[in-house]
Order: sequence, then C-alpha cells, then structure tokens
Amino acid sequence: MLVEGALSPSNCRAFMSGEAPRALLVEGALSPSNCRTTMISVLDEVLEKVNILDIVSQYVKLRRTGRNFVGLCPFHKEKTPSFTVNTEKQIYYCFGCHEGGNAVNFLAKYERSSFSEALETLAHEVGIEAAGRLSARRTPVIDALSKLADYYHESLLRYAPAVKYLDDRQIKGPVIAEFKLGYSERSIYGKEFAKRLGIPMDLLLSTGILKMRDGGEVYDIFRGRVVVPISDMRGKVIGFGGRAIVRDALPKYINSPESPVFSKRSVLYGVDKAKREITEKDEAIIVEGYFDLIALHAAGIKNSVATLGTSVTEEQISRLRNYTENITLMLDGDEAGVKSALRLITLFAEMGINGTMVVLPEGHDPDSFIRLHGLPGFQRVMGEKKALLDYFFDLHVKKHGMGTLEGRMAFIRSVVPYIEGMRDAVKKRLYIQRLAELTGVEEYRFWDTFRDGRRETERCEGEETGSAIEEKVVGIVMNRPELLRLVKGTGVEATIGDRDLGEVLSRLLKYEEEHPDPDIKLFLNVLERPELREKAVAAALGGAECDEQEVGRIVSDYLCHRENKLIREQGREITEKLVEAEKRGDEEALRELLERKKNVLTAMKNKSAK
Repeated sequence: MLVEGALSPSNCRAFMSGEAPRALLVEGALSPSNCRTTMISVLDEVLEKVNILDIVSQYVKLRRTGRNFVGLCPFHKEKTPSFTVNTEKQIYYCFGCHEGGNAVNFLAKYERSSFSEALETLAHEVGIEAAGRLSARRTPVIDALSKLADYYHESLLRYAPAVKYLDDRQIKGPVIAEFKLGYSERSIYGKEFAKRLGIPMDLLLSTGILKMRDGGEVYDIFRGRVVVPISDMRGKVIGFGGRAIVRDALPKYINSPESPVFSKRSVLYGVDKAKREITEKDEAIIVEGYFDLIALHAAGIKNSVATLGTSVTEEQISRLRNYTENITLMLDGDEAGVKSALRLITLFAEMGINGTMVVLPEGHDPDSFIRLHGLPGFQRVMGEKKALLDYFFDLHVKKHGMGTLEGRMAFIRSVVPYIEGMRDAVKKRLYIQRLAELTGVEEYRFWDTFRDGRRETERCEGEETGSAIEEKVVGIVMNRPELLRLVKGTGVEATIGDRDLGEVLSRLLKYEEEHPDPDIKLFLNVLERPELREKAVAAALGGAECDEQEVGRIVSDYLCHRENKLIREQGREITEKLVEAEKRGDEEALRELLERKKNVLTAMKNKSAK
C-alpha cells in the first residue's frame, strides 16, 4: 500500500539519503523507483510542451545551419561554433566539450541548478503543476526573493527620504518601477512579518538577507539602504544590492551573500533587460555599478550591463558572448580601472571577443557623465573608443617612454606577450608594424622571436575511423527506429569498440521493445550516466545529417563489414591454432581445425560472391 503523502519532496529526499522515517517504508512506498517514476512523469509532460530552441536561444545566439542551429558553446571557450541544437530531436550537443542532453539538462547546466530544480522551473513556465511532485530546492528560494523584492519596493514608495535620494540622482518614478527599486526599513522582523509575506521564517533566514542575533532578533542586512533587485537571465530575482543613503555611511554598497542561486562573479546586472538590445545592436557595454547601468538605460542606452563591484570575470564574459562578440568597457578614468580592463586582453583574445574601451574624463563615472552631458556627450565618447591593446600601448608608452634604450626594452617586454598570443594573423601583423614604428626595431626581429603560431596540424581527410562509422550507424538507427530491425539479433552492440556507445545501442534495443517508434528525447531520460547521454546525443545529431537515400545502405554495409571482419578474425585464430596443433602432433585437433577452416573459407567465398 502507498502511505498518504509518501512521495512528498521531503520524503523522497530523505529516502535517497537513507533518512526516511521507518513508518513510511511500507511495501516499497518510498522506493527509488517510485520517486524516479514521479520525476519521469513530470519530465515527459514538460518535454512534450517545451521547445528546446526557445529555451537555449535565451542564452545562446544561434543561427540555422541545415537542419540544426549552431552557436558558440556557453560551457567552454571557443572561437568557432561547435554547439548544436536539433529541434527535430529536441536535443543539444557541443562537439567541443561534449556536453549534451535535452532542454532540462541545458537549463540545469547553465544555471548551475539540480536537474529537479531546472525541471520545476520549466514545468512552471509551461503551466504544469509540479510543486508537490518534485524535490526542487531552488524554486522556494526564488519565490522568497521575489516577495522580498515586492516588499522592498512598497517600502520605498512609503519612505520619502529614499524617494528624494533617487530623485536627486534623476531617477524618477517610471525608472523606479522598471527596475523595481526598493528600500529596507530599519526595523526588527518577527513572525508577523514572515506571515504577511507568506514565507516561512526559516526560508527567509536561509537567503542570508535576514539574520538572527543571539537574542533571537531578526534584522535585515540592507536596513536603511536603497535596495536594487538583481535578476538572472530569465528575469527571476536571485539577489539584491544595497546603497546607503546616509552620507559617509560605510560600506557604501553591499550585495547579497553568495548562495546556490547568487554569485556576483557570474552575474551581470541588467542582462535580463539588455539581452535583446545587445543582440540587435551586436554590442554590449559593460559599466561598473547598478546606478551607472540605470542611468544609461534611462537615457535610452539599453544594450548595457553592469558588474557588481568586482572586476569583469571570465564567467560574465562567457555569458555575454552568447549575445555578441563585440564588448565595450566603459570605466572610471582612474588608472586602477584602466589596469583592471587591460587584464582582459588575453581573455578576449582567447574567446574571440572584439574588446574596446572608453575611458571617461577624470572624476566621472557613467552615471555622473551622462547626467551632465546627456546622450550627445555619451555618443561622442563612444565614437572615441579604442581597442584594448591600443590603450595598453598608450599606457606603456606613457609609463616607460621611448627616449631611452631601457624604456624601449621595458615597453617591448610589456606588450610582446599580448601580440604573440593573437590568433588573428592580420591584426597580429598590424600590431607588429606599430611596435616596430614605435621602437625602431625591424619587424622581422619580432617575427623571429615569436613562436610560430601559424602552423596547424593538418588532419587527414581520408576514410572515416572505425569509431566514427560505429557512431554514425548508432545515430542512424536512433533517428530512424525502423532500421533497428537490421541490427536486432546480430549482437553488434557487444562488438562496438566504444563501450559506452555499445551500451547506448543495447539500451535502445531494449527501450524499443517497450516503446515502439521510440522518441529520442524521452529515451535520453533512461540513460542515467552523463557519459551515455553525451554519446547518445552526439550520435543522434550526426545520424540526423545523413542522406535519407543512403542510411539503409550505410547500416547494411557496416553490418556486412563487421561480419566479414569477424570471419577474417576467426580465420586468423584457426590458423594460429593449426600451427600449434601441428607442433604438438595432435592429429585429431588438426582434422577438427581444418574442417573449421574450410567452413570459414566457404563463408568468405560466399560473402565475396554477394
């Protein structure tokens, strides 16, 4: 019998960790299979309704290539797109880092959440009730943060000093509403507060925004500050920033503590509002603070995002690169800001980013500059932007000078590593020409000192390897289940060189027995190991590209080739045994082996005749 409520999320989690209450362990009510069946039921419903292209295109800039859509992989550095989405099979795969799966796998990987958390997010989006059927932990926290954002916003509208502070910064009502700016009152929170928000107090405390003193009093880390909600790519609130409104208050800015849903090193403020404009303009502008970003958006510059008080990180650039390869840094005019930006030269080169920089007049940040000079002033300084390496040249010429031998040598030592690492041959030559002009050293001297990065190992484009052919065959039968009849009973799955690929085919044959005309995106759900899913997705995408007129022949030819290979191997094995039997003088073994050899030769002759 099934105990009422046995398959609740908490009980499923408890069972999986070995902590289930003994009373619930009734006739398998809390078996792993029941918990898994519940998840698969929701998963099947979600995958029937969701379109993987709609999900992935929110994070990755895709273009159609034949039957597939391709783009730069969001999970590793690359300059040539190897990330592929197939809408027919509703799967994605990266041929560079081998990440692959369905829409839920993608969302879980991108947002660094668990599979069940990503599944519940998508279930909610397509109108499937899953809250009582899954064990996701991320969603309640997101809901709590969303309600806190509503509370802060309402508090701001009631607190005149906070509204005046924003008004003094030329942040008016429509902008306050667009960014849902708020204010945290200086008060102690009790159970009534949690009840009013409809959020358990322990959940509020788990966000790290509310804290409890030793005496039991609960307070807000943002108390007395204007609060800025920070959202993820999908517009869900994942944290907050706070700005003190009292002069000389320290620290001036604080952020939400790090948590499973919030990491300031990977988040870009405003990206949920800017991503469409970034894609359309094919350029992103990065500034350093919330109010810089708000000021630019209020002025109509909506392809801008902001860091959260940290230097620009590789994670942030990786996420932004999915919308554009053109990034402009708009920084304060101090030397520290410039040096921070110049550290990105190597990263931008590795990721194929066209990086430029705008340095504002000393004493200005983007917020103060645009308030003083307006949109025309902004457009003027944007017209003066330079490539990051050009700024690097200017900084080091100024720092070292070209008037002495020591100055020229110091300059060369500073800039050569960046030029040497360039992959764009034309750009590299232009910078070497400029370096030669500035230092008076002949161009060829620099070429002589560089590693020869222009040679690339040429790959043979001859016949496909055995593993590639095996993957193609498995991919073909995954895409065209009617061809599985050719494979059934041959035992080919046990002879495939790649064990994981062989297991994929074996599992597919078993799956097809229970699910005639199997759906690949649902088949992926039964492959527990990520390695198997990766092999399956890679094979399915490769098989989808094969010519419809050729697929049957490819499978038949492979099976024929495999049979011939087995016959030849059997023949060699018999020959070796014949030699051994002859050495021993074992006439009975010789007669038996000669008969087997005759049968093998007959089989080979019959194969050749066909």
